[in-house]
Amino acid sequence: MTQKITPNEVIDMLGKVDVESLIEKLERRNSKKEALHLRKMIKAFSKKMLLETKEKFSIPPIYRKIFGDEAAKYILLKGGRGSGKTFAIICYMLEQSFEEKYRDSLFLVLREIQNSIEDSVYSVVTDLIKQAGLEQYFKITNNKVINKLTNVEFAFTGLRATGGKTAFSQVNKIKGKHKVRMIFMDEAQDASQESLDVLFPTVNRSGNVSFTPEYERLLRLAFGAEDVDLTEARFFFAMNPNFAEDPVITKVRAFGERTVIKHINIFDLPKRYQDPQLLEQAENEKGEITYPHVWLGKPSPKISGYPFADTPVVMAEEGDEPPSCVAFLDPSFKGGDFTALTFMAQVRGYVFAWGFCFHHSWNGAIDQIAEKINSFPVTEFYYEDNGVGTAPQDYFAVRGIDAIPRTTLGNKHDRIFRVGAFLSLMRLRFVGNWSNQEWLTQNKKFNKDAEYDDAPDSLTNAAVRGHIVSDKIKIRGRH
Repeated sequence: MTQKITPNEVIDMLGKVDVESLIEKLERRNSKKEALHLRKMIKAFSKKMLLETKEKFSIPPIYRKIFGDEAAKYILLKGGRGSGKTFAIICYMLEQSFEEKYRDSLFLVLREIQNSIEDSVYSVVTDLIKQAGLEQYFKITNNKVINKLTNVEFAFTGLRATGGKTAFSQVNKIKGKHKVRMIFMDEAQDASQESLDVLFPTVNRSGNVSFTPEYERLLRLAFGAEDVDLTEARFFFAMNPNFAEDPVITKVRAFGERTVIKHINIFDLPKRYQDPQLLEQAENEKGEITYPHVWLGKPSPKISGYPFADTPVVMAEEGDEPPSCVAFLDPSFKGGDFTALTFMAQVRGYVFAWGFCFHHSWNGAIDQIAEKINSFPVTEFYYEDNGVGTAPQDYFAVRGIDAIPRTTLGNKHDRIFRVGAFLSLMRLRFVGNWSNQEWLTQNKKFNKDAEYDDAPDSLTNAAVRGHIVSDKIKIRGRH
């Protein structure tokens, strides 16, 4: 090697040799001048690519302004569908991976729960690299993306597993990460307080790196004084809020002047950044109960988080006559989950629901179920026949109960969220002293990651079978 290597020749080296290994070999052979010259050439080429990459990625100006505020360490972007939050952050991180001050550092791309690389935004990162024609500058493996010029690594991980003893195994692994300089958490509305409490001090601590005086001198000589400060990590969050104060919002706001929280919807972007197909979809969904949350980014525990968390629990007075009601049974087959029984009635503009969960298979709990049904004036009793067929009809018939089989189709969780949102508009109330605690708990704490969904499944089926709400219609406004 000679000192005549030019920035344009660096690109030819990327596919042939490991540049960092080559520099280390030169330094070990006391070829410090050649190593220093190569570093300077890489720096020059990195800066050239940084400028070119910025031209390739069309990030909306509103995001450019936010990201360009170097004093903002914690950036939280919230809003509805199509606002380009994730796209803008990923593009910015790809650009910044060419910055010499981030050399050899780690860019973490997180989600609260990530069971596989398919759950992450890995495909978004790799697709953007390919669309911009930057493949030759990145090494793309099955689960990592590495900038060949700066050795910046994009790593994709979840903060926790779904539960049990390993619930926080993933976030604890982050404690071993070194030189974390950028952190992006997608779908941050799902971040738990426990995960955030580990993430922030862990990454901030690992962000402070001390150099020996000699190594710092060499860094400044090679890269310039302005590129040596590697002590700060920046945090980016993209979310569509479930609540007015999701844990991540509360956590980030506590950092005061270092924080930027911005709400941006697709309608806030200049026209050239708006996706016409998404705008058409948004127009078609105006008036639906999901519209304010999905398109305007308004908090909605009913739609996206905990559909029954705020449902009031009322107590029936002693001596109150139960109203005429419908009942629905969600049967368990082997007792691994719960058999759930829900009663539902409409009274004076309210919907009242109560129920019971049995940690037994349906036929193991049939006498208890029959006792509950006979305790209330049930006009119609339905059960889900998926997998059990007509057997419950015979079992209940000998107990004097007419059981009507119904097959449930479609995505169960989608139905729970949609029907749950509609029931909230109809002033749903749970009757506490006509229910057991397990039924109340499963409903109140239900979200998409809940361990048990038997009670809310039974609840929403009761609403559909009782003709309180139809699962066939678009949910618009009030009933």
